[in-house]
Amino acid sequence: MNLSRRSLVMLSAVVTVAVAAVLTACASQSERVPPTPAATTSESGRGSAISRDDAAGLLNAVPGLTDADIGSHISGLSTEIVMEVSVDDASAITAPGVLDYVLRVGWATALAQEPSQLSLTVWNHGTRLDLQDQANVISGVDSPAFPLLYSVYLDGPEYLGAWPGAVPALPVG
Repeated sequence: MNLSRRSLVMLSAVVTVAVAAVLTACASQSERVPPTPAATTSESGRGSAISRDDAAGLLNAVPGLTDADIGSHISGLSTEIVMEVSVDDASAITAPGVLDYVLRVGWATALAQEPSQLSLTVWNHGTRLDLQDQANVISGVDSPAFPLLYSVYLDGPEYLGAWPGAVPALPVG
């Protein structure tokens, strides 16, 4: 009988390890994001979009901007472009033309589905900058601010034109 208990304990341990391995494999598969092609034609046929890596490279090339990342979030039936960038000095993002450039690069980025929203978070030494007022001036729309979530949030960013937008030229200066 002692041998049977040992066998049951060993069998239980093997089953526990196997279940943990299966759950770990499932979790890591669901977190993977499929790669985005370098340039792709949108389903609407309006133009070519750039890859997320290329978009991040364009943003990191702007003096004062670092750690750029562009992704997406799907909620219900809408897709949102989610952008994040860091600055050492807030003037890097508020310099003439830079915020508009950053938003347009995001709008030119390839996604699986056409986005209807765009959000940008700008970090300055661990502090989230509130740039909604500047974005409202650029876009000509009075969008509400969500400073605890984003630096800029645009719902239906019509001022950016049809998606995917053209890759903008880097602002001079």
